[in-house]
Amino acid sequence: MIPQNKIDEIRESCDIVDVISDYVKLRPSGRNFKALSPFTKEKTPSFVVSPDKQIYKCFSSGKGGNVFTFIMEMEKVSFPEAVEISAKRCGVDISNYVKGPATPGPAEQTSHETLKWAARLFNRLLNSSDGKAGLGYLVTKRGLTPKTITTFGLGCAPDQWEYLLSHAKRSKIPLEHLVSTGLVYHNPKKNSYYDYFRNRIMFPIFSIGGQVIGFGGRTLSSDKNAPKYLNSPENRVFDKSKVLYGLHAAKETIRKEALAILVEGYMDVLALHQADLCNAVASCGTALTREQAKILRRYTEDVLFVYDGDEAGIKSMLSGIDILVGSGLTPWIASLPKGEDPDSLIRKKGKEGFLQFVESSRESFTDFQISFYRKLGFFEQPEKKSQAVHEMLKTVALVPDTIRKEFYLQKLEQKVGISVPVLKKIMAEDKSVKRLLKRSENEKEAADKSTANKTSLSVLEKTFIKALLESTWYGNEVLEFCASHEALLKLSNPLATHILQHLVERYREKQSVPDSYLDITTEISSISLPEARDLASGLLIDPPVSNRWYESFDEKQQKAKRCLTAFLDSVRSLILENFREKRKRVTEKLRTAPDLDTEKKLAAELNILRKEEQTTEAEVNKMIKIILQSH
Repeated sequence: MIPQNKIDEIRESCDIVDVISDYVKLRPSGRNFKALSPFTKEKTPSFVVSPDKQIYKCFSSGKGGNVFTFIMEMEKVSFPEAVEISAKRCGVDISNYVKGPATPGPAEQTSHETLKWAARLFNRLLNSSDGKAGLGYLVTKRGLTPKTITTFGLGCAPDQWEYLLSHAKRSKIPLEHLVSTGLVYHNPKKNSYYDYFRNRIMFPIFSIGGQVIGFGGRTLSSDKNAPKYLNSPENRVFDKSKVLYGLHAAKETIRKEALAILVEGYMDVLALHQADLCNAVASCGTALTREQAKILRRYTEDVLFVYDGDEAGIKSMLSGIDILVGSGLTPWIASLPKGEDPDSLIRKKGKEGFLQFVESSRESFTDFQISFYRKLGFFEQPEKKSQAVHEMLKTVALVPDTIRKEFYLQKLEQKVGISVPVLKKIMAEDKSVKRLLKRSENEKEAADKSTANKTSLSVLEKTFIKALLESTWYGNEVLEFCASHEALLKLSNPLATHILQHLVERYREKQSVPDSYLDITTEISSISLPEARDLASGLLIDPPVSNRWYESFDEKQQKAKRCLTAFLDSVRSLILENFREKRKRVTEKLRTAPDLDTEKKLAAELNILRKEEQTTEAEVNKMIKIILQSH
């Protein structure tokens, strides 16, 4: 187990901006950074990262936290795994805390560890005498180098029904983990288990952060009935519609080049990366999805399709164009000759020849669509031309930017001979276009509604919790006050109550350690209730409770005092508000008292409450005065 002081060191060593930049395209915004949310579909950036506070907040989804919680969200890993990933990234040695047996026991085994173990097993087999057929296929037939094979962790599954099962049993890996990750298939009728991948080249599929989340397997069999490619079944950690093969290795180059090359197959990605075209990615055996387009948009605005030149490849590009355009991306197309794919073309022409071909054949999506319909003879008949124009206008209607949409309409006017006003009229009347736009509006409304439905928080309680969180930057005085007066601090919002209770509990735990204090940025990830964690992150991202900053010989001291004053003011209001609520309830009962005796009892109770309120107010004011004078 990694001790808390080491976790603090790891968190402090990791720059949250650097880490999050691996997943989204951050842009400076004042003291913070902004990006499109990685959690929702949005057109206006609402995802904020604070380098000063080392936290993030997504205002469209409500999610927030520190570097650990972000990795947990994006990689679907546990907190200890997120800490290990962060430590590896920032170079903090934790080997003394994670050492143990070569294979984790059942209690410690996780899905990611099981998948990583399987990837290593397949890779070892590929490089053994039993993997000759697989290695020969990759090296001799497909021209891959040992470096590429190692970099992408390629492996081989033998033609055996229980190879992985037997090795997993020896390594004490739980059977349920093998089934849940799709490595082993369970036949419920026969109650039997067998390896899912057999006699196949194995392509580990990585998350953006480099975790193994699944596999693709290419058959080595000559059996025509065997599927050529087989992907891991979808499960908790693997959803092929949300994954792009090779992105973990391509993301930095995509960002640098401001262009992603989108290909169809695993071998295409490997061939391009081997030729130093490291901005190539592929969808994992599926047509391009909105989720994949959304991921691409984090790194670039331009995507170049380089699909196979056959009929299936062309159809895939046509449907993919609408997906990309609707996601705010600009698609470009480089049509390959029939019978060619990126893998075969780059092996024939080399890197320079491939780039020359792509540059000479590259065209905009509107030109590609026009060429496609022209080759089919659609512009030779009025009915067919009308059909083609309607299809192209569906794509243009998806363009979110008004200026760009006007540009594409003008281009269509030049190419097909129909004026822009007429094209706009067609778009306005086309029912299928209306449905597309309506769906987009509904998605936005759903996102807005989701945000609006977040738990409400009164101004008073918001000020109290925000000041409490910020106070931890300056010491333990406020937490000490809360711990000694917890009974008086009654909050109506359950999330605010959870934050208060968590911080007070953590303060009491820390009391046994001299001169220790809470690092609020680290503490955020230990708040057990996700909604409370998100609320705390949002409050910390907001401007400080006092924005009247001014020059001072000790600015930090001034900030701390203003924070303390705001906190104590909210405490006074909270405590007195409780008394007011009690008086209000008694007064209401008194107004409707059924008899004189009840009226007398309620009047006496009301009088006691007033005295208690006055006494408490005097005590609180005195206490606040003493605290402020000591600072």
